[in-house]
Amino acid sequence: MEYLSSLNHEDTRLAVACEREFLAVLDGNCRTPIAAYAYRDKDGNCSFRGLLASPDGSKVFETTRSGPYSFDDMVELGKDAGHELKAKAGPGFFDSLQ
Repeated sequence: MEYLSSLNHEDTRLAVACEREFLAVLDGNCRTPIAAYAYRDKDGNCSFRGLLASPDGSKVFETTRSGPYSFDDMVELGKDAGHELKAKAGPGFFDSLQ
């Protein structure tokens, strides 16, 4: 574990946790046109951008978030952003992605 922990890049681990939570809320998979990008901004906070699109690109929903660069905050940030886009897309949006 000591060797493996030396390979960890903490900023990246936290960014990926945020992005994965966003994808999980939207049930992201290979057929889901979604994008997530979390990074540490110049002030040391988390900046997040998320996007959900219809397969043909006719509908695109986007969101942004910012908050503390800590694991718990970033997980919640990703979840919240995912729920926002899921609500914007509305019922039945994901039916065409099956």
